[in-house]
Amino acid sequence: MTAKIKTIHLLLLEPSSNQAEVIINSLRNRGFAVRATQVLTTEELSTALEKGVSDLLIADLEHQELSAKQAIEQIDSFGRDIPCIVMMNEHSDDILIECMRYGAVDGVTKANLDLLCLKVERELASLETRRGKTQSDLQLKATEKRCTLLLDNSQDAIAYVHDGMHVYANNAYLELFEYSDHDELLCVPALDMIAKESQDEFRQYLKSISATSDQQNFSFTGTKSDLSHFEAIMTLSTANYDDEVCTQLLIRPAADNAELEEKLKELSAQDTLTDLYNKNYFTDQLQHAIESANDQAETYSVLYITYDQHEQILGEYGIAGADQITVDCSKWLSEQVKEEFLLARIGDHSFSMLLPNSAGIKSRDMAQELCEKVSSHLFDIEGHTIKITFSIGICPVGDSSSDPAQILSDAISASARVDNGNGFKVFNKAVRAAGSEQDVQMLDKVQEAIESGRIQLMYQPIVKLHGEEKLLYQVLLRLSDEKGNMLESSKVFPVAKAAGLGEKLDRWIIKQSLKSILTQKVDKKTQLFVNLSSVSLIDKNIVNFIEKTITASGLPKESIVFQIEEGDAVNHLKRVIALCAELRSKGFALCLSNFGAQPDQKTLVDQLDVNFVKVADEKVKSLHTDSESAEFVQELLNEIHNRDKHSIIPKVEEAAMLAALWPLNVKYIQGYYLQRPSLKMDYDFASGGF
Repeated sequence: MTAKIKTIHLLLLEPSSNQAEVIINSLRNRGFAVRATQVLTTEELSTALEKGVSDLLIADLEHQELSAKQAIEQIDSFGRDIPCIVMMNEHSDDILIECMRYGAVDGVTKANLDLLCLKVERELASLETRRGKTQSDLQLKATEKRCTLLLDNSQDAIAYVHDGMHVYANNAYLELFEYSDHDELLCVPALDMIAKESQDEFRQYLKSISATSDQQNFSFTGTKSDLSHFEAIMTLSTANYDDEVCTQLLIRPAADNAELEEKLKELSAQDTLTDLYNKNYFTDQLQHAIESANDQAETYSVLYITYDQHEQILGEYGIAGADQITVDCSKWLSEQVKEEFLLARIGDHSFSMLLPNSAGIKSRDMAQELCEKVSSHLFDIEGHTIKITFSIGICPVGDSSSDPAQILSDAISASARVDNGNGFKVFNKAVRAAGSEQDVQMLDKVQEAIESGRIQLMYQPIVKLHGEEKLLYQVLLRLSDEKGNMLESSKVFPVAKAAGLGEKLDRWIIKQSLKSILTQKVDKKTQLFVNLSSVSLIDKNIVNFIEKTITASGLPKESIVFQIEEGDAVNHLKRVIALCAELRSKGFALCLSNFGAQPDQKTLVDQLDVNFVKVADEKVKSLHTDSESAEFVQELLNEIHNRDKHSIIPKVEEAAMLAALWPLNVKYIQGYYLQRPSLKMDYDFASGGF
């Protein structure tokens, strides 16, 4: 699958060409085709705005000649809809609030280009939505004009009724009921146009149409203005007129063959080869499902089903053979599914199924069942027995859905990611956001590992070098693919976050960590270091979850040391300061990890109330071979020890590193030299002292 390339027409208010190039490259690596214009003065900005429409402005707040505020005002004066993201040296809520008050949509620090890319993607999606809405509004107005013209000149009698009163009637409707004036009819209730013997039935149909939105037909006796009667057929359907939800009345003389019309309607919804519903009908019903999902909070799932051997069958048996398998497959599918499931043929060898009241697990179980059953079923072509397998894509339909074509496209996209056929994939929005084919594949592997239970915790000891002995382990999450190969954690977690799995994984790890202390029967003084991702840091319910979970386990609150990465702390500093203070006040232990990765953030040790500080991996890997690295690490350790925090050096991989660390007064060390991550907490701390 090739990632879709999105083109950005970008305005860069950035004085440094080098920094501008860094921003452009970051966006290109994210999957955008960037067409950038660097503007530094009001004249250059005016020229750019006159030339054409741009999509986004990224503005450096430090640029003095043309401020972000002036640039936004100039854009407004041109009547352009160009969102602006400001770039700050350091994050400041006050500065960001000021910028947003004069029109910026968001802000980000210059160092956090990953966050910039995500915010750019979000703003471009919002811009596309706004532009799409503008175009839709214009098209709607043009369509309404054409519809009004068609209604006025239609030979069919058509009227719109709201709360029982006419709000519109065309000329054919006036002629049918022999009214000469529109205004006169608008004062007449729709019920008065129907003979008394048909009124109760009419009321029931009105109730039914408001409850189900399904089109209704019934025969009735009409009453003209002179009180004479006539027989006719009325078709009722929901509609909008002048922004009001109305009921449309379409009336034809009874001489019309209603039964024939119904038959033609049925045939128009049918696939001629398989007798299943066709794609047009399925799309119409999917639109109704979307409306129900939005109006009544109902849930649906779409399954896109295609058999994998189509090309092979087509090559060996020709079109007739492929059609025979398609027909046999449609009959087999019809036998497998319940009546309330809508099954349709939507392509040469593909089918779609709409499952009502369907959450994720139900649709996955259905897909799994179909894959297993069809692989053991024998089909016949010209006396030859063959087997087929399915590739199934699943797409949920909820209150965030709006376009049937997009839902089908997403389901097809999911099925295309089934490697070697005979399986199913669930569509995830994060696939659209994945920056590369590798990210898409990793996302698939992560989801499969979680769903298949190929997820486990491993433990690496953190051992004293100086100071009192403690039983400490770092908890590491390991996921493996179906072949047993470990997935690289540095690639797993960014993809998991993008897929919305970060919070779920954090909570699972906390629960499993506590469970492992109990099931492995280790000393209850053991402390496990567990990472909290950026998603959990901003979760308002995380403290409540931690407190309830640890209390339920019966273990001491210090059993888990919650580890916060320096970069996440910087990006959410205000929230992390409050979170650390709250957790410490309740008796929980904390660790700041990756300390020193950003040299200008040494003051974090002052701002965060933590028990442990772990130095950044990249800063320690060469300290035994490079004197400058050793000096820098010593500075970091001084910052830690001067504030009475316990220091931890990770990535101790060889004896030479241990020798270099000894004189630096490090409290704890961690690394392969001591022990590789293990499924059990079995390190002998008593014999491992130094």
